[in-house]
Amino acid sequence: MTAGHDAVRRLLGGYVLGGLDDADQDTVDAHLSGCAECRAEVGRLAAVPDLLQRLPAGESTTLEPPSRAGLDAFLRRARPRRLPVVALAAACAVLAIVAGVLALRPRPEAPPVAQATASATGPAPTVVQFEAASGSELSGRALLTPKQWGVSVSLELAGLPGDGPFVMRVLDRGGQAEQAACWGHTSTAQARVTGASSIQLVNVDSIQVADYEGRLLGSAHIA
Repeated sequence: MTAGHDAVRRLLGGYVLGGLDDADQDTVDAHLSGCAECRAEVGRLAAVPDLLQRLPAGESTTLEPPSRAGLDAFLRRARPRRLPVVALAAACAVLAIVAGVLALRPRPEAPPVAQATASATGPAPTVVQFEAASGSELSGRALLTPKQWGVSVSLELAGLPGDGPFVMRVLDRGGQAEQAACWGHTSTAQARVTGASSIQLVNVDSIQVADYEGRLLGSAHIA
């Protein structure tokens, strides 16, 4: 491991939560293009924003910000496995604190004209709709945004069955698959999840959502 790798790893929580400034965002994007370990870490943390949205308002206001060492230890322990409800709630509370700390950091905003120019010249995202597998009621869409290191995939889903957890996979045109996100049960059977894959958008064939036993719930195919 290099010092640069360790420094970027400490930024991954803020990267997933959208709390980095432009310089740190560019640093993480460049690092992810060549680091499979950190890409996998981003995939493991991809469900955190959706989990934080479901925390009761004000729940973390009396907690102290975590230390760097404590946050690093949490990131090292994160794995896509079944977690007890209490442990999952504790993990969400830690990252809720991180989100609050990051929200206090000033983030420079480009003037309206500059923002419009960046939007016009930046890579265009692709939107595809899900088709439910046999016996499934899954519906929704996937927004795929090309990145230097691969593709970012944002899901809006409904009709998720059972308790989960659920898995998002990105398949390339040769049939190879990468796990891009993993998340748990929601009381509404709906989810908004963001994941990441090293597969470039031009090589993506489809996005699949399955349960933890591997049963396919639905697919969204790229034309």
